[in-house]
Amino acid sequence: MIPFLLVFLTTWIAVPGSTPSSITKHISRDSVVVRDPLLQVGEELEYNVSYSIFNVGTIRILIVGKEQRNGREVFKTRAIIDSNPSLSWLVDLHIRFTSEMDGDLYSYSWIGDDSTAKETKFRRITFQYDSSRMVFDKGKKLPNNDLQVESVDTIAVGEKCQDGFTVFFYARKHVHQKKQVNVPTFIENKKVNTFINFMNSVTDVNIDAVDYPVEVVEFDGKADYVGVFGLTGGFSGQFSNDDARIPIVARMNVILGSIKVELKSWKREGWRPPKFVERD
Repeated sequence: MIPFLLVFLTTWIAVPGSTPSSITKHISRDSVVVRDPLLQVGEELEYNVSYSIFNVGTIRILIVGKEQRNGREVFKTRAIIDSNPSLSWLVDLHIRFTSEMDGDLYSYSWIGDDSTAKETKFRRITFQYDSSRMVFDKGKKLPNNDLQVESVDTIAVGEKCQDGFTVFFYARKHVHQKKQVNVPTFIENKKVNTFINFMNSVTDVNIDAVDYPVEVVEFDGKADYVGVFGLTGGFSGQFSNDDARIPIVARMNVILGSIKVELKSWKREGWRPPKFVERD
């Protein structure tokens, strides 16, 4: 669900009548610099996850900080996934993802913690682009928070990649474009494909969090891997048609059917879901 969640820095194709206003370009002798307001430190998004009539859990996605590293700005992001406590007899899932990515939204590292009543296991990806490799290790997280590494794999990489979490931000960045892409994505130590069809199609959607239809941009795609909650195959998303490009609703195929992910609450300075406006 997170790999996509579930799902941008080349030619910008704006929606007629709704060009993002705060993306500005200024020209120097050397380059064109694009300032994109997408990444806002302090942003918090919370989603309900439902399967049929059942609320199966929640997802929280946060941008928790940024720093300068080796001449590049690096953002730290976090995802918190919890199953519905009332369904603990069926599933008891508590997962924490943390990713670091640069301003171009390529992954530099990812770590995931899976907690049960008995233990916490970790999986970690570290991209070493200067050495054209990715290091994946996994093991146990001890009670004092030290990591006990049990295995290490090294995989050659020839290009910058996404992990299963940063691809979510990649989709946000490119949702106003019109193109089909295959995004190289690492899920643990496997290089897989996330196919995304950006349609630049504007429509409206209703959610419980607001009492008006929200203006959104649609896309869809396909994952050739199995992700959290059994995500496999097709997915679709509807992101806010504004500079923030907040995911509003996503639908994803899982092993047992289809799940829906819907925005429940948010913290982002100056933002509310944009109200849909009919256009001629």
